[in-house]
Amino acid sequence: MSESEGAGGLPPDATIIAALPPPPRSAHLRDIARFLGLADDGRRALRERLRVLADAGRVQRDRGNRYGRPGASAERVGTLTMTARGFGFISAEGGGEDIFVAARNVGVAMHRDRVRARVVEESDGRREGVIVGVVERGTSTFVGTYRAARRGAWVTPQDPRLGEQYSVEQSSVAKEGDLVAASFVRWPDDQDGALVRVLRVLAVDGDAAQETDVIVYDLGLPVEFSPEAEAEATAARPPSARAMQGRTDLRARSLVTCDPESAKDFDDAVWAEERAHGGWSMTVAIADVGAYVAEDGPLDTEARARGTSVYLPDRVLPMLPHALSGDLCSLRPDEDRLALAVDLEVAPSGEIERTTVYEAVIRSHARFTYERVARMLGIRSEVDVPATDADPHFEGLRPVLEALLGASRAIRGFRKRRGYLDLDLAEPRVLLDAQGEVADIVAAERNEAHRLVEECMLAANEAVARWFVEADLPAIFRVHDRPMPRSVARLEATAAAFDAPLRTKGTITPARMSAWLRSVDHHDNKRILHQLMLRSMAVAAYDEEPGLHFGLGTEEYLHFTSPIRRYPDLVVHRLVKARLHNAALPTADALGALADHCSRRERIAVDAERSVQDLYKALYIRRHLGESFDALVLGVHAIGLFVQLDAHMVEGLVPAASLKDDQYTYDEASSELRGRKNGQKFGVGAKVRVRVEAVDTRRRRVEFALEALLTSAPTIAPLPMPEREPVKGGSRRGRSRS
Repeated sequence: MSESEGAGGLPPDATIIAALPPPPRSAHLRDIARFLGLADDGRRALRERLRVLADAGRVQRDRGNRYGRPGASAERVGTLTMTARGFGFISAEGGGEDIFVAARNVGVAMHRDRVRARVVEESDGRREGVIVGVVERGTSTFVGTYRAARRGAWVTPQDPRLGEQYSVEQSSVAKEGDLVAASFVRWPDDQDGALVRVLRVLAVDGDAAQETDVIVYDLGLPVEFSPEAEAEATAARPPSARAMQGRTDLRARSLVTCDPESAKDFDDAVWAEERAHGGWSMTVAIADVGAYVAEDGPLDTEARARGTSVYLPDRVLPMLPHALSGDLCSLRPDEDRLALAVDLEVAPSGEIERTTVYEAVIRSHARFTYERVARMLGIRSEVDVPATDADPHFEGLRPVLEALLGASRAIRGFRKRRGYLDLDLAEPRVLLDAQGEVADIVAAERNEAHRLVEECMLAANEAVARWFVEADLPAIFRVHDRPMPRSVARLEATAAAFDAPLRTKGTITPARMSAWLRSVDHHDNKRILHQLMLRSMAVAAYDEEPGLHFGLGTEEYLHFTSPIRRYPDLVVHRLVKARLHNAALPTADALGALADHCSRRERIAVDAERSVQDLYKALYIRRHLGESFDALVLGVHAIGLFVQLDAHMVEGLVPAASLKDDQYTYDEASSELRGRKNGQKFGVGAKVRVRVEAVDTRRRRVEFALEALLTSAPTIAPLPMPEREPVKGGSRRGRSRS
């Protein structure tokens, strides 16, 4: 296509670029679309085109969805990831290739900081960043070793990416050599230099809870709420008659909650009934957290800073205090609660025919567990049969459960036909004993009762997103980009090697990926094929503009159903109320800044959850030193084989240097370790027997020794090595929640 033709109803590229402001200014996507006279569909096409032009360097993408003409030295905002060697990389907001920052150009910025950098092009064509300012500090607390001398005391961080040492206020609790948690009192850019304060002394090689403390403090996760936030939460009262005025009264509707046995708070309730003419009427009611969290008040400030609750095996670091999450915003049976409700009319095909969103007052009629629902409906396994509940009250609610099951199956069937990624990957569940130590690590149980509730939540989230899009209103949407072409090419090559051909025909669509997943449902290598599919995917993120959610196969999706634990959901609740009451809405720029912040906080939470999970796996497998297990090779690199045990889901490394029977070399093109003499090959998908050789709990690393190759992996056809590929690890790559 020539420069002058345009695409998808868009004007030519030259016209689009001419509509952008010159550097250093930028304009929001909505303003650019309005200037070009584009409606909603045109804005979506423009969004995709601007991203292509930005990747090609023809336009400059600023934070979120702001664009301008490129300048000689454009500035970008992003999150700095340092290395132990002193240089770093910036994951630029808005995606794209990571920006290299030499040690001399880091300035006073620190690991995890949100920074502004000037991007310059070197003589060899490489881009390099020069940090010109810190937008937001990313580290508030860290863990290190306390050192004391005549000239004063300091703390040396255990994470070398945080610097060498920081002066410390005099401490009455720490002594030379102690492992401590510290917080910054002054930052490195202060005229008097950086200063830290010792918060507490931590145990060295402590128990599971103490080792978790180390991770929590080292990632700078908030542990305590401010006194002002606690006071605001404690002062909240149950809904009064005045608070219920103007709301739809759903207390007579048989809404029920369904959660794990161990759940302490219940923020969503569901109901459904069959329609006489076919299909179902469904209601999803979500606790109205916004009724108790005043915007910009102490609670809101804390919630926004945290962004999300963090769930660890032995504790929860909540976004909001328990006075709300476990009481007034918990939809407990037989108690009046304020809610935002979504009524969905579901066709027999599973398509949502009509959506109504409104404020309500509800009263949960029962607290079900997943196990109870599965038992009553006979959905614990394919051979299960329905069972009568011994409690007449619960048995009396069977029609609601049956209607929910029918509606959820229809909705899931519709999504399957449309195309979505139904990945079947076991999630590890850490079992603790009475002392809080790791008893076992097992695959988390999932049955159709879990899917029933999940489908209701997904349907509500998508319906509310469409409710905003149809009104052409900004919100905080959830987007999930297409996988990178080279990642898909690698997946295609691997699938072909396993005799499970994936043919995208040059077009990567959720429907084609979904059909392939169904085709390998009974494949002997389903586990590794699903793992590889997951690894090829991009990261889901928040955005003020609607966009493709590849994993769910929809162009309209957001998070609405968990405002007690996710700040974007709370913002969406406020936007719903603003629309219902014809109140002013925040600007797209303001929502874009919130979306970026929440994406960053989510990544930190995911990092914490994975780190603690790896810790517990290391603590568990440490008790099995010298024992042998069967394992699957998930990845191959020059340093060795990354394997996952079939039992206990523990991952670790078989170092290449430990393979003594031959000298092995790494073939990057086919992702194999190959023996030079015996010709033995180790590739992704190989099944091996390994012995637990060493465990480092502080670094959360497990090392295995290879005992036997049980089943070889097929040889993967090599891909041509790219001349240059965007660096992974940026703001929109890697595994994430949907």
